[in-house]
Amino acid sequence: MSDEHDIYARWLAWGTYIALAVLIASFLAYAFALRDPHLPPQELVKLWAFPVDHYIVASGAPTGWGWLALLHKSDYLIFSAVAMLGLVTVVCYARLVPLLLAQGERWRALIAVLQVLVLLGAAFY
Repeated sequence: MSDEHDIYARWLAWGTYIALAVLIASFLAYAFALRDPHLPPQELVKLWAFPVDHYIVASGAPTGWGWLALLHKSDYLIFSAVAMLGLVTVVCYARLVPLLLAQGERWRALIAVLQVLVLLGAAFY
């Protein structure tokens, strides 16, 4: 396995482990009510049957990146772990760019930068 494959795999593994630990911790904070949720579980059950637009209005749930303002709530803290899982690949590609440039692999470094930009663009679209 080449150096860049090894580095990518190592960073991917660690990023995934960290995100999984955050996911477990945030779920436990929600399940054991260590932090107040934005929407109590009793109310959540009442809204499951409704279409998403009704749910958003009735619950006051944010759309888009609005969940970032609610990270202090246990039910939205879980979103941080999901976002971390989505960003692990971006971090791995970004880590490879300096290595590829040091090896003189300008085209491969450019492709890695473009992959980072596309993934970030997709996240913010």
